[in-house]
Amino acid sequence: MPSLNQTQSLLLLLFASGFLLLTATGFVFADAGWLHQLSHEAFRNLCHQQADRSFAIDGKITAVCTRCLGIYAGFFSAALMGTLAPKTFRITLKASLLVAGLAFFLNTADVTGNFLGWWTNTGPSRFAAGLFAGASLILIIFTAVKPKS
Repeated sequence: MPSLNQTQSLLLLLFASGFLLLTATGFVFADAGWLHQLSHEAFRNLCHQQADRSFAIDGKITAVCTRCLGIYAGFFSAALMGTLAPKTFRITLKASLLVAGLAFFLNTADVTGNFLGWWTNTGPSRFAAGLFAGASLILIIFTAVKPKS
């Protein structure tokens, strides 16, 4: 079986991450209740799907919470940036792992601080923390599989 070249791999990653983000929205913008229900079912075991921690558009709740939606949006946004401007991701794997560690530390601190009552996180703050985490995952993928020079 022929292997994918780098451009094909980037486009596949972009398409897959875009489809994942679209599904995570729960198709709230479409007038298709069956798609909305199907997307909620698809993410049932991946996200707590608490309505009070999810974005809603016209009364329709996204298939995932704001933090998870941020992760998928960060994943797609970074994949898009990496596809359009691959030189953006010219860092070492060690540095990308450090960025990911920082992103997941931020998310853990956000959850812990909220749980302990030190602060109250909001939908936008959870989304932003998730966005950083999702983008850091793509950064790892791009740096781990870059062609050897």
